[in-house]
Amino acid sequence: MPTQQPTISFQQLRNLTEKWTWRDPGTGLRITGYNPPSDALEKKQKPYFVRYVTGEGYLEQGEVVTLKVNLRRHQRKVLFVTSGEIRVLRDYLIIEVDGMRILTH
Repeated sequence: MPTQQPTISFQQLRNLTEKWTWRDPGTGLRITGYNPPSDALEKKQKPYFVRYVTGEGYLEQGEVVTLKVNLRRHQRKVLFVTSGEIRVLRDYLIIEVDGMRILTH
């Protein structure tokens, strides 16, 4: 009997990788979400751990922050937190995000 492979849509992948944190000016609480308001304080993107396969077939991993997303080509430009290196990831080659295994195709 074949096993069911875990699948996730590209939209769910975007929800995992494009989170922001900010401080609410009214209450002073730290909030995590997707669209920070314009009057929010201390806005920054939340880093996430990603494990992926490069275009050449190498397995890479690290803490990254999403800089830019190309929806039509299913690619995202990311910044590695520790090294400061900028790379382009293809969404269909991502294996794991924050411990969640992903199969997008």
